Amino acid sequence: MKVSAKTAAVILPLFFIIGIVGTMASGYWKTESSKDPAKYNTGQFAGESNPADIRGSYSFGNVEEVFGIPAETTAKAFGMSDSDYPAALQAKLFEEVYGFIGDWEIGTDSLRLFVARYKGLPYEPEETTGLPQPAWNILKKEGALTEAELAELEGRLVSLDGIEVNLEEAIAAEEEHEETVVTDTTIKGKTTFGDLYTWGLTEAQVSEALGGVEPGPRTMPVRDYCGEIDLEFSVLKEALQPILDSM
Repeated sequence: MKVSAKTAAVILPLFFIIGIVGTMASGYWKTESSKDPAKYNTGQFAGESNPADIRGSYSFGNVEEVFGIPAETTAKAFGMSDSDYPAALQAKLFEEVYGFIGDWEIGTDSLRLFVARYKGLPYEPEETTGLPQPAWNILKKEGALTEAELAELEGRLVSLDGIEVNLEEAIAAEEEHEETVVTDTTIKGKTTFGDLYTWGLTEAQVSEALGGVEPGPRTMPVRDYCGEIDLEFSVLKEALQPILDSM
């Protein structure tokens, strides 16, 4: 059936509007990145916020709102207690201030690990994720860990002694970085799950696009994971790319 140009001009905008309404109804349409992390879907912690969904854009204030850990406590755990406004500090500053110290990295995943252990929630950190000594001290005093669990974390401890933390310089450097780097949020073969979360997607959204399957590790390319679970990569891309484009 042929459709005239005049008819198409009326129909296409309607399809576009219907699509937006549908994504809004499903929770996919977002005008800004959510600071409400995904929830555990099963087990004894079902319904609780999952620290695995914490992203670099999360501030210590966001962590306090969602997980109930005071911003001052998080700042102290990561050697930033000198800040006058700890609630405004963001996890992505860790990479600017610390990064790799020896074999261990102090980054956003360190915050996920700290929050999870503080709250007694399950979380499997990345192999190179380190934990600052002050964070371990706080977990020992205030966290919900057993002696065995604390001992397990000792292998990841990183001393901050001798490391000068200049927050003003770090914040300025991060702001300059954001101004000069244009992020391409097109899902490609090399796109990792970590990339999707950094761009603003939640673990719940990715899981739904995977057909309800739990997403792979943050460092794993999405295309490779789709191959493992026999899902066409194009199916996942078609589900998630419109969400990214709308942000």
